[in-house]
Amino acid sequence: MSQKEKIRKTVLKLREQITEDEAVQRSKLVLTHLENLPEYRNAGLVHTYIASKPNEVDTIMLIARSFARGKRIAVPVITDKKERKIDTSELMNIGDLTEGPFNIKEPKVFSPVPLEEVDLFIVPVIAVDKTGNRIGWGFGYYDNFLRSQHKPIVALAYNFQIVDNIEVSDTDVKVDYIITENEIIKTNARK
Repeated sequence: MSQKEKIRKTVLKLREQITEDEAVQRSKLVLTHLENLPEYRNAGLVHTYIASKPNEVDTIMLIARSFARGKRIAVPVITDKKERKIDTSELMNIGDLTEGPFNIKEPKVFSPVPLEEVDLFIVPVIAVDKTGNRIGWGFGYYDNFLRSQHKPIVALAYNFQIVDNIEVSDTDVKVDYIITENEIIKTNARK
């Protein structure tokens, strides 16, 4: 088993052990810290994943709060499973979501958004280290998607998802910020 697989297994087990109520409370704290991040406050168009796994940081709450602040929201849509490709679609309303591949919700109608219009990318993590290396589900969709992006990339995580060190490959894309229920960590990963 690789180092990434061991970390993924350990952190997922920790995430499974928190209650649904605890996940909601922690999510609220994470989102409060995110809302204090200047890059989020100044963003007109935010690209965010849609939480689909048990006890993930609640991005449906993030989307609702972002709409209330007058922000536009874009979300990922898997457009090519073989090539592990995602594109970005504008989401007009939380009620416009339907079940997509991997049981991940996506807009019922694909409304493409040019990536250069996105001001901030929010990505899922299972684990992350303080230098910005992240572990996702291991399929590489986000690494492929973000490889050529230069806008800030933010990982939303609970404190226990931060690990000491993650071994990386040439294809891994780092995050610029890690937002937890306790802090905002600037990684200086892509400077």
